[in-house]
Amino acid sequence: MPPDLSELGEFFILVPLGFIVGLYGTLVGAGGGSVLVPALLFLYPRYTPASITASSLAVVFFNAYSGTIAYVRMGRVDYRAALVFSVAGLPGAVLGVLLVHDLRRELFDPLFGVLLLLIGAVLVVSPLGTRGAKDAVAPGGSRSVSLLGSIGSAYIALVSGMLGIGGGVIHVPFLIRVVKQPPHVATATSHFVLTFLALAAVVTHLALREYRTGLSHTMYLAVGVMMGAPLGAALSAKMKGSVLVRLLAVALCLVGLRLLARSFL
Repeated sequence: MPPDLSELGEFFILVPLGFIVGLYGTLVGAGGGSVLVPALLFLYPRYTPASITASSLAVVFFNAYSGTIAYVRMGRVDYRAALVFSVAGLPGAVLGVLLVHDLRRELFDPLFGVLLLLIGAVLVVSPLGTRGAKDAVAPGGSRSVSLLGSIGSAYIALVSGMLGIGGGVIHVPFLIRVVKQPPHVATATSHFVLTFLALAAVVTHLALREYRTGLSHTMYLAVGVMMGAPLGAALSAKMKGSVLVRLLAVALCLVGLRLLARSFL
């Protein structure tokens, strides 16, 4: 944050940003990290990758927790799949946090830029709101829990823990296309899994004393997401979402290009 920005000014910037992240992240089941991390990279150019991802994952946890409560009340969560995928992803989430401490901003920014371009391209072709295969199963269906799903969740947790994105933007299409869950179930189940994976990452960052700096802006963002997440869950029942997700995909691609341009030009 620029040095001339007051604490009050920071509050009035970060709380609305958190609200948008919470609303949108819960709407599409992505946790909001793919939107938040680029914003933090631009707002805090001198922060380390570990500090950026620590703040993002703490916010993702609050977002996922708030959104999960709303989805549980709607009866959308596939609990069996969610528990299995959470357990499978916990080691990856912790390992990702440990790996990010060896990354420098000079490497982190272009790496994240490439990831945003890849995610954006995938979402343009197959937005999160698009229905999966015809044999998609309802919550609790036996096909929801599979070895492939567990392996996929473990690797997604590793990448998301290292880059601070939470992983929902990758996990939701994975649940729809590979595990064959209906989109609304995949969105809710992904949020449930994100809660535990983000919590594991946050605890690891705490153990590494990463929250010695940036705690105030993390809390401001958390206030925003806690307000936006329930609204996102409510809107998800009324919106198809594919057009909205494609707009996000374009934005992610533009941000990815901007990060790459800043890194190499």
